[in-house]
Amino acid sequence: MKYLHSKIAIIATICVVCFFGFSCATKSAVDISKDFPMAVVSVHSNTTIPWFEEGKTVDEDDQINEDGLINSMLNKSINAKNPEINSNKDRIEMAEDKVLTMLINKGNFKLIDKDTVLNNKVYKEVPNGLLDFMSATCIPVGYKKLSPDSRKIARMIMDSLGAKSLMYITFQFEKEKSHSQVYARTTMSVRILNDKGKMVVRKDYIALSSNGVRMYGNSYDKESLVALFPESIEAAVNKFIYSVTLGDVAESTLEDEEATPIKLNRPKTTENSETTEVVTDDTQSTEEVESGESAVEKDDSAVDSEKKAMARRMLSRGMSAEEVAEITELSLEEVKALQSE
Repeated sequence: MKYLHSKIAIIATICVVCFFGFSCATKSAVDISKDFPMAVVSVHSNTTIPWFEEGKTVDEDDQINEDGLINSMLNKSINAKNPEINSNKDRIEMAEDKVLTMLINKGNFKLIDKDTVLNNKVYKEVPNGLLDFMSATCIPVGYKKLSPDSRKIARMIMDSLGAKSLMYITFQFEKEKSHSQVYARTTMSVRILNDKGKMVVRKDYIALSSNGVRMYGNSYDKESLVALFPESIEAAVNKFIYSVTLGDVAESTLEDEEATPIKLNRPKTTENSETTEVVTDDTQSTEEVESGESAVEKDDSAVDSEKKAMARRMLSRGMSAEEVAEITELSLEEVKALQSE
């Protein structure tokens, strides 16, 4: 009987290991190059710059923070001199231009030409729905607000363009207050649907401007805030390019994922020391601590190697040392050393 119980326990353990192994395998990194050529078919954003609310979930179908077309028209009339509102068209046009330029030049994406997409007969005939018309959405000239949920329309567009995948981009522009400063916050939601009907990328990329605008009570220079968005938009696009190049974008379900900035996990270090500080339990043995330190060092080394390889590719594409350092989180000295190799 004891032998039978032992055998059952072993079989159960094997099943659990196989299950988790299979689950991990299904989260393998996406090879974006398999989905080229790609067509960007939808780019849009909110029309105002609302305050960022901590804990609020950004949803692709509920990203527009206005109450619809009528209120949008009233707001436009009332706030005609508000630079946060009257700059919305320029902002989304600039964001769209940055996306296409950076994907091609920095990300080495094989994109179908914008004019080819916008002048495509099938694409031009796709109607904007009533809900899209009623929502206050800012869309670059020539584009439509499309959803990747419409697989039939996506298939028609792909067949007509000869594309292997379609990219849908939604921008949420917000302002975030921190320590009497207000910062430009950009959330770039990217959805990529391939020719097999699979959503290979469904992720949000968040970036804050490096500088803020001084607040005096509840007042601040709105024009100065608007001027910070190009940097924050570029940083969000860089995060997307960086994550895909590093294979950090995993296939996901169609359920919404939490919008969080991309971060590379590294061991914690003390402020006044370059020595890695491994946090352990008081109950851990010396051998366990040493083993943990060894594992951390190996992981850290692997991350550094990966980041340096990424930095070399970025430098070879003409990016500046400062840009590469910001994106990869390597020091400027490390990047310049790679540059001189």
